[in-house]
Amino acid sequence: MATVEWATRDVPVLGQGSMGRALLDSLARSVYPGAEPGRAALHDLALLSGMYGMFGGFAHAAALVRSAGGSVAEFTTTLLLPWLTAMAGALPPMAAQVDAGDYAVTGSPLAVQVAHDSIGDVSRAQGVSPELFTPVFALMRRRVADGHGSEGFAGVVELLARR
Repeated sequence: MATVEWATRDVPVLGQGSMGRALLDSLARSVYPGAEPGRAALHDLALLSGMYGMFGGFAHAAALVRSAGGSVAEFTTTLLLPWLTAMAGALPPMAAQVDAGDYAVTGSPLAVQVAHDSIGDVSRAQGVSPELFTPVFALMRRRVADGHGSEGFAGVVELLARR
C-alpha cells in the first residue's frame, strides 16, 4: 500500500490475520479491516483507487496551469493543496451517505454540477486533454439522467456498484 518512506503513524498499513501484527505496529499504525481472506487486499486497492483519482486530478490541474504559463509548484502549494485538504473534509459525510443510501444534497445538486462542461470546454480551449475528467463527468450526467439531479455527488457510487 505505501512505500517505506510514507510509513508513519499517520499513514495506516493494512494487515490480514494476526501474524506480523507486532512488526507492522512497530513500523506504522496497523489496521486490520477484517478476518475475511482478501479483505486487506481489497482495501489496499480501494486506497490506491482513491490515490490515483487524486493524482489524476493533479495531473489535469497541472496541465491546465501549465497551459497558461503558470507555475505548477506555486499553484500546488498556494491553491491546490489547501483546496484538497478542505475538500477531504467532505469525504466522511459522503461515506455516511453511501452507507445509508441517502444522497440528499449537502451542497451543490448534481444537476447544477453538470449543467455545463466548463472543465472540458476550458481544457480543450487550452489544448489540454479532458480525458481524465470525462469519465467522472459522464457518470455525473448519467446519474442526473436517471432522475437523481437533486442529489449530491456521492450518489454516483450507485452507478459503479449497485447494492
